[in-house]
Amino acid sequence: MSSQARALLAVALATVILFGAQFLLPRPHKAAAPTKEKTTSTSTSTTPSGPPPSGAAAPSDRPQGREAAPRAPEREVIVETDVVKAVFTSRGGALKSWRLKSYRAADGQGVDLVALRPEDELGPLAVSSGNSEEPAPLDFDFDKAELSLRSPSDTGSITFSSRGRGPLRLSKRVTFKGNSYRAEVELSWKNIGKKPMTITPELVWGPGFYSGVAHQRAQVVSSASWVDGRRVKDDLGSLKGAVTHSGQVSWTALQNLYFATALLPEGKEGVAMVRKGPQEQPFISLAAPPQSLEPGGELTQRFAVYSGPKEIDHLNAAGSDLGNIVDLGWFDALARPALHLLRFLYRISGNYGVAIILLTLLQKIILHPLTAKSLRSMQAMKDLQPKIAAISERNKNNAQKKQQEIMGLYKKHGVNPLGGCLPMLIQIPIFVALYNALSSSVEMWRAPFLWIRDLSQPDALFALNVWGLKDYPFNLLALLMGVTMFFQQKMSPPSTSDPQQAKMMLWMMPTMFTFMFWTFPSGLVLYWLVNNVLQMGQQRWLQRQGKLALSRPEAS
Repeated sequence: MSSQARALLAVALATVILFGAQFLLPRPHKAAAPTKEKTTSTSTSTTPSGPPPSGAAAPSDRPQGREAAPRAPEREVIVETDVVKAVFTSRGGALKSWRLKSYRAADGQGVDLVALRPEDELGPLAVSSGNSEEPAPLDFDFDKAELSLRSPSDTGSITFSSRGRGPLRLSKRVTFKGNSYRAEVELSWKNIGKKPMTITPELVWGPGFYSGVAHQRAQVVSSASWVDGRRVKDDLGSLKGAVTHSGQVSWTALQNLYFATALLPEGKEGVAMVRKGPQEQPFISLAAPPQSLEPGGELTQRFAVYSGPKEIDHLNAAGSDLGNIVDLGWFDALARPALHLLRFLYRISGNYGVAIILLTLLQKIILHPLTAKSLRSMQAMKDLQPKIAAISERNKNNAQKKQQEIMGLYKKHGVNPLGGCLPMLIQIPIFVALYNALSSSVEMWRAPFLWIRDLSQPDALFALNVWGLKDYPFNLLALLMGVTMFFQQKMSPPSTSDPQQAKMMLWMMPTMFTFMFWTFPSGLVLYWLVNNVLQMGQQRWLQRQGKLALSRPEAS
């Protein structure tokens, strides 16, 4: 279930339980299966299981077409900028490592977005010619063994030149900028043979996508492409063969919650491809349109790669609609401003935990009129319960008359029976937008607050060994959230006149939400906890001001 679906389910359950319990007994709710996004103007095809097509194959899978030249000893090239430390290899001119210097993994090193792979598999940024008879060269020389960019405005390049016996020669130049996670990749092909050939230049990222935790793969990796102005997703779990997306391709990407690698074409021309390789690890690639190379002919093709955090400013600076890689769900228009506001509050406070508290406080101030209206309606319904019960008893054999008298009672006291529910329904998009903004914010990565070491993970104050569970995390924040929800329920007017049912609701909702939030990132739990505390304070203040009292009827 996606994060936005979980958030909406949580709020929807709270609303249904609070206001519908007097009509319906609680029943299990089965979440709807996620629907696949479809791009009507996008041509999408799936290649059945079996050997991948030559254009989509990773370079190590391509037939060589002739006896390969003896392989030179593998050598490395190190590139270091303000934000990235990358290691290339002379074999395929591919990546061995791409570490983000500003984001530290559990082992203390920068997050590495290059996955572990078999030794015979080429790494990311390998190149394919798309021609099985004239494959891209595998061994390269390079013009420098080290590139260091110390200033944010500095730019520099590494050029890989192929060596080998074949007629197809390749020069690959990778250009970096000091403060950018984007690199430009320029491929220059030359046919030194005596026969014409057709090539389909292709840039590959894979196998896999690395989460940055030492010797582990990313726990959740998804694939997405931006084609014809819309997001196209591929289910990697059920993917068989190669899937292609053609049209106006802005990017194709592998990503987890906080980091992404995207390949970008020049001029939005070409085909995005997604497939699985060895050990079920995904590959993405961009293939340029087929090109004919006459003897002595040359061809230059340009791509770009972004590999870094899903941070809005960096993504927007990279261009090519890359800001859309952050999927904030149904209420994107509300969630993006919330992200910018969160960063602004961080610049003021210096701590993201404090920024979340301030964000929640601002939200409560803005939504105060709606909350007050909801609480007044709930209190009025509680005060009218004895009279409603009397009407029900008096007209137990006449449902129509009972309904007429109850509606008359509501009108007499100016009470809307849905008045407690509708204001909360209006707030649901805001709650979900804030949820998505917090859950998608890479700023939470390793951000500390009080005893919390990482706001992007459960707070895990210590580990327990109980009931056969080993090293089970004790998440104090989630427990505190459940406690505040219990007292909030106790303060609130019951949604039913049945004492037994009201008692069940008092315990059921806090318990359910505690289990639901137990594995949530602590930044999200902190938001909900603070929201509960502010809600109780707001309700207490309204009670002392006498603003929750039932209005008097004009006539008795």
